[in-house]
Amino acid sequence: MTLPTQTSMPDLSVIMPAYNEGAHIYANLERVCAALKSLRFEIIVVDDGSRDNTFSESERAAADGLPVRAVHQEQNRGKGASLFHGFGFASGALVAFLDSDLEIAPENLLQLMDVMRKENADVVAGVKDLQANQFPPLRRLMSRGYRSMVAFLFGLTITDTQTGIKLFRREVLADSIPRVAARRFAFDIELLVAASRFGYRIVEQPVEIAYRRVGRLGRMNLSSVVGTFIDTLAIYYRASFLSWLNPGLRAQTWMALFVLGVFLSGIGVAKLITPAVLRPPFSNIVRVLLLQFLPPVLRDWLILFIGALFVILSLIQLNRIVMDAFRHRDRDGLSGIHRK
Repeated sequence: MTLPTQTSMPDLSVIMPAYNEGAHIYANLERVCAALKSLRFEIIVVDDGSRDNTFSESERAAADGLPVRAVHQEQNRGKGASLFHGFGFASGALVAFLDSDLEIAPENLLQLMDVMRKENADVVAGVKDLQANQFPPLRRLMSRGYRSMVAFLFGLTITDTQTGIKLFRREVLADSIPRVAARRFAFDIELLVAASRFGYRIVEQPVEIAYRRVGRLGRMNLSSVVGTFIDTLAIYYRASFLSWLNPGLRAQTWMALFVLGVFLSGIGVAKLITPAVLRPPFSNIVRVLLLQFLPPVLRDWLILFIGALFVILSLIQLNRIVMDAFRHRDRDGLSGIHRK
């Protein structure tokens, strides 16, 4: 494949993380080049410690005249680490992330660029259609649940953070990447949270996925599911008021005593109310509120669950309110970023 020589700075840098993609990386690079032939672009392939010939095949593409730069990492560091490492070699005013297996067609990049221009956006995130028949039912169910959790925890304006195609203005990544600690499972969320807190405009664009993976979860396994969940909770903490406050031992002690006080107060109130003799209609109201119509064991566990749920939900909402109020103070992490 022959492309015109590009002598000026590219408009678009495409970063493609690759792990053991040697069998088809050359053909996929040719396909990306064909899709973007109307643009000034460069492709940065980051070989994430592959055990096959991914790196040498990427170098061959560059030697054959494709606008490709092959970058090699000795150890497998994760997708996020590969993308962020690749950004150090990017020179375009726009930077795109694209999975090297091309389950997402590279032609979608043109659509993302068009949406960015029309919407005056700083970030355009591709989102996949979970209704598509190629997604296994269990994978669809897990994806919907995870999307709902992310939306509730972080309040992001997009419905899908994990699809492997995104387009950024260069300054978004320059500002956001230094604030991101996640490198493997949930780095997308942390990156988008950082961009959002900097005040950058994020929009989404539906993309089609050529889902070719086998099994109920495809490439996912129990380890990646657990890792993603743990990473997500860690990101929530780093973006939280508690991280921003960075309390010392004295403050932590008082916080622990507060939680203990709520727990003990709840037990005390329950003990006071249980033997109390109330007249109708108050007795009927208390019977319903305290679930006294249920067997005692079931009632106690259900009340404990409801109480814990109320505490968790209220703390999440209070964290959002407090962070909005105190966002002006910056501690060089996610929690202190303020809007421009």
